[in-house]
Amino acid sequence: MDLNITEFKQRLAVIQQRGDVKNIIAFFYDEIRQAENMKMRLMDEMNEQSREFLVRAADNIDTYIFTVKQIEKDMQLPGLSSVQQDVLQDDLQEKIMEKIAELEMLKQKYNQSGS
Repeated sequence: MDLNITEFKQRLAVIQQRGDVKNIIAFFYDEIRQAENMKMRLMDEMNEQSREFLVRAADNIDTYIFTVKQIEKDMQLPGLSSVQQDVLQDDLQEKIMEKIAELEMLKQKYNQSGS
């Protein structure tokens, strides 16, 4: 799986041409699920030697997932489940930023204690 948002948008355009909202929603769901699975597999491989690389890779995956979710939100697709609508709410951005800040603090703390 490539984490290329331009490629994602091109694939999305093909799905949109078919005009079936259910297929579009499924497309978003599958893309997000694949990215989340990729991240979980990476984290399973983490050790001291690969920690820094994998943390950066996980950050890239999170950014990709966030961007895909934002595209889905911007499309305002009818028929999204209430769970999907909740996930796409603006307060999610604030929660994500809080978690990123927490991770940055932990990373700094880890780097200081490891020095």
